[in-house]
Amino acid sequence: MSPLWRDEIGIYLAPHKLALTRLARGVKPKSVGEANWSNELEDDRHWSNALNALDALLAKPEWQGAVARIVVSDHWVRYAMVPFSDVLTGAAERQTHARHVLNGIYGEVVSQWVVTLADSRPGRAQVACALPAQLLEELQTLLLRHRIPLKSLQPQLVSAYNHWRTRLPDSGAWFVSIEQGSLAAARLGSGNWDRVHSVRIGADWAVELRRLQTFGRLANAQAQEGRVYVDAPAALRIAAGAGGADLEWLDEETVGESTVGRLEFLRRNHA
Repeated sequence: MSPLWRDEIGIYLAPHKLALTRLARGVKPKSVGEANWSNELEDDRHWSNALNALDALLAKPEWQGAVARIVVSDHWVRYAMVPFSDVLTGAAERQTHARHVLNGIYGEVVSQWVVTLADSRPGRAQVACALPAQLLEELQTLLLRHRIPLKSLQPQLVSAYNHWRTRLPDSGAWFVSIEQGSLAAARLGSGNWDRVHSVRIGADWAVELRRLQTFGRLANAQAQEGRVYVDAPAALRIAAGAGGADLEWLDEETVGESTVGRLEFLRRNHA
C-alpha cells in the first residue's frame, strides 16, 4: 500500500499523559480508534513510563499497519530564539550557533540533545528546539519494533501553534500552550516568532491561572505586546471561568478532521 494511503496514528507523549488517535485514510478520512493513558505517579517527570504504556498499546492489532505523527510534551523541550548572522554560511554552522545559544540559556544539559531549527524568512531569527537524544532514540526503537514508520514529530508549542494559527493575529500577541507540568509561550511579530519562553509548572491550576492572568495584564498594559491567546486543558479553562477575561481562551466544540487536529483535541480534553 502506498504510504500516502496508509492509516495515520496521532500520538501525544507527556510524562503524565498519553493520547492516541487513528485516522483511516481515503477519500474521506475517518476516525477508527482512540486510546488514553494517565500516569498514576504525579511527580514522575521521566519518559520511561509513558513509553512503556505506548509500547503496550502499539502491540495491539488495532494500532498496527499505520504511520505515526507524534507530538511531544513541552516538559521535555527547550526553546530559544537564535539571532540571524550573515557570517554563518551553512547548516552545520547554524546548528553550532544554535547549540551555543541554547547552552548559554540552559547550560550543558542540552549539549548532547538533538537540536532542530525552524525555517524562517531570510534575515530573521530562527526558533531552535532541543529534545533529549535518549528520548528520541528510545522512541524510534519502539516504533521500529512495531514496524510503524515515523511521519512527523513536533514539540507541543509548535504543533499547537500550527493548529490555531488561523485564529491568531500575525503580530502583536502572545500564544501560550499550557499542560500539566509545562508552559511555553511565543510572541508573534510580523508573521514570525520574535520571543519564546518555556517554564516548568505545578499541578495546581488555580496557581497557574493567576500566573496567566498576571501575564495577560502585563501584556495588555503594553500596546506592542497585545492579547494573550491560551491553548490549555479543559480543567484550566473551567477553573478560569469569568476570572479569565484578560485572556483569549482557544477552544473548539468539534474534533478536528486531521490526525493532528484530533490529537490536539484529545490532548486538551483528556484528563
